[in-house]
Formats: sequence, structure tokens, C-alpha cells
Amino acid sequence: MFDLQFIGTKIVDELKKLIEQEVVVIDHNGFIIASTDISRINQFHEGSILAMKNKQVMHMTKELAETLKGVREGLVMPLIIEDTPIGVIGVTGKPSEIEKYGKLVQRITELFVEDFLTRQEKERDARMFEFFLVDLLSGRIEKEILAQRVELMGIETEIYNRVIIVKVDRRFEYNEINFLNSIQTIHPKLRITQWSFDKLIMLVPNISREQLQTGLSTLRRKIEKRFKSQVCIGVGNCEDFYSLSESYNKANIALTIAIADETEIVFEEDLTIDLLLSEIEEYKIQNFLDRTIKPIISDEELLLNLEKWLNSNTSLQEIANELHIHKNTLKYRLKKIEKLLDLDLNHSKIKLDLNLAIYLYRKYYQKA
Repeated sequence: MFDLQFIGTKIVDELKKLIEQEVVVIDHNGFIIASTDISRINQFHEGSILAMKNKQVMHMTKELAETLKGVREGLVMPLIIEDTPIGVIGVTGKPSEIEKYGKLVQRITELFVEDFLTRQEKERDARMFEFFLVDLLSGRIEKEILAQRVELMGIETEIYNRVIIVKVDRRFEYNEINFLNSIQTIHPKLRITQWSFDKLIMLVPNISREQLQTGLSTLRRKIEKRFKSQVCIGVGNCEDFYSLSESYNKANIALTIAIADETEIVFEEDLTIDLLLSEIEEYKIQNFLDRTIKPIISDEELLLNLEKWLNSNTSLQEIANELHIHKNTLKYRLKKIEKLLDLDLNHSKIKLDLNLAIYLYRKYYQKA
């Protein structure tokens, strides 16, 4: 049985804007749950029981008002959904004078209820889809079981092949999710779902990368403008529908990189060294830095000179010019680095280690 309690006050508030008469909303048990006269709330209305029983509008005459409990002169109109009375809307006044409002009041109230029921159904479907995604993306549920639920929900498995995670720093209500689905231009059948407090999941149909990139950029700008929330997006790789847990895991890696690098959109398929580093624990990175560049890590001048030298294929003179120092100054600093680090800079493996160490330091520690 539908409970009018959820929207009774909203119905009264809207009707107050249209008519001056007193309005009451009565539940299926005959109790007033909302009224322009708050003193009547929770009172039993005997006339409403008759209206629901007869499934018709009833005139509460002055005589009836004197004999029926909780009744005032006016009209009581049953609210009928799928041939079942769910409550009553009442308007106080002389029945002959307010009858002209009857149909309007009744219809507006029924539209409120129908809209509420439609939204409830959509929210129920959205929750079912959320629960399904949790099982699908966990990768722990057998395909046969998932397939049964897919058939029940009517999901077109043949069109979806990618997962995207969007970090938005806020939770979206169901109506806001519907809004996002309505404004996105990526694909008509794209599914957006709330995932955690600050994340959304997108289930993406098979489209070109160019179309996806353009659509995501547009949607990101719209979200940031409307909801004043910074957006980072991690895009997973393409997979078969029942293997989308892999795409989800890759999207998580891409999102982690996007957040760390303060990048708007990161495709997992573009990751190279970041993909490797994403699986390395922080303490191992710290140990690597301690074994490579720790003696010069606090000297930005030496660190920058070494970085320029490692990443340049030009002459010492050209590097010195770029750094706005004398060539001999650069030579001196490189020798000083060799002494502090106790190594030979011309050794190819050492160059690789130092280059990686500086990259890691810049990426994970200098920003902090």
C-alpha cells in the first residue's frame, strides 16, 4: 500500500497556491496526515472512509459534518491508483461553491502521486542496477548467475565493453544521476550510477575513443560548472561484458594516476611507467630514493642540473646555456653529484636509476 505520508505536505503546499480553501490529505486508514490547519493533523476523518469505500467524490454537507467524526463541511475525493483507494484529499467549504475546484484538486493530487510512484520505481531500478554492478565488477559471481539477472533487468550485454570511474567529491541524488544521464552526449545508452560517496561509475557502450574523449570532456565541464565540484576521470580498457571487472580495475588505476597528477581524464591504455608504479608500495619507492638520490634530494639546484643532463642529448655547453650557467659550473656540479652519490654518472644503468629516482621524487613527494 502506497503511503501518502511521504508527499502529503507537498500536496497541501501546492494546493495552497491555487485555492484559498482549507485542504487536508488523509491516509488509507482515515487519519489526516497533512493540512493547511495543522491542528487537524492526526485526527480521524470518518468521511474519508466512506469516500474510499464508495470510490467516489462525496459532499460533506453541514448535516453530515455534525454526525461524522472529524468532518467539516466540504468535499472529500478518493485518490485511486490502479483501482485501489490510497487515501483522500479534502477541501473545506460549501460543497456547491467549491465543487468547481474538485476535479482540479483531485487531478493535481493524483499527478503528484503518479509522479512520486514513477520516481520510486526508477530509484528501485537504479538500486537494482547498482547491486548488480557491485557483483559484476567484483568478479566473484559466476557468469551463469549474472546472466540470469541480466535477462531479468533487460541489460544489452552485447553493447557494453568499458568501465569509467568519475571522482566528484560529493554524492549525487537519484534525480541528479538522471540529470547527468540526460545531458551526457557520449552515447544514448550510457549508464551512470552512484558508486561510493564521491564516485560515479559509467558503463560505456562500444564507441570510438575520439567520441568517448570528446563526450567525457564535455560532461566533465558541465558537472564542474553546475555542481561546483572538481572532476577526475579514470577510463578502463575494453573487455567482454562478463569480464568488465578487469576494465573496472584498470579504471581504478587510471583514476589514481589522474588524481595524483591532477589530470582531468586518464585512459589506462595510455599508461606506461605509471602502470608499473601503481602496483609498488610507497615504502619501496622511499627505499629506492634513499639508495639513489638521498644525498642531494634537498638540493634543488643539483637535482635540476642532474635532471637536465640526464634528459638531454645535446652538448654540455647547450645544457649549460639552457640552465643559464657557465659550462665549467655545470661540470663542477656534475662532479660534485658523483662524489656525493659515490657513483659514476657515465654508467648506463646508473643513469636509468637516477632518472627514475628523480621522476619518482617529482611525482610522489615534491608535490606534497
